[in-house]
Amino acid sequence: MFFALVLMALLASPPPDAAGHECLRYGPEAVSITGRLARHIFYGEPGFGEDPKHDEKESGFYLELSVPVCTVAGGDDIDRALSGVRRVQLVLDSAGYARLRPFLGQRVTLRGTLFGAITAHHHAPILLDVLKPVQVKR
Repeated sequence: MFFALVLMALLASPPPDAAGHECLRYGPEAVSITGRLARHIFYGEPGFGEDPKHDEKESGFYLELSVPVCTVAGGDDIDRALSGVRRVQLVLDSAGYARLRPFLGQRVTLRGTLFGAITAHHHAPILLDVLKPVQVKR
């Protein structure tokens, strides 16, 4: 019985990366991620950088991670197992952006659910759909 419990505990926890850090799981499970809050601008439609004069600018908030993270593969082709991830794009509504704006450049911890990048508007390999209301830990 003891060995069965230990085996179940091992199977329930995500596998570690090469450095021994626990890999993150994609949603619906919520995760906490710590990093420096940054704002980045990328080119958008119509040419996504091919015509900078006319392409839209896509501004967003990101967590820049000092320690890279890994993810465990999810249940579809989008949520892939990744390693060495150092940038996470944040999914926020206008209230979330307003709440986080004063923390730009600072180290913060945010909680939410992860999903893999699927469109040209996603500028990091994984995105964090930040739980609402946005809670900031420093």
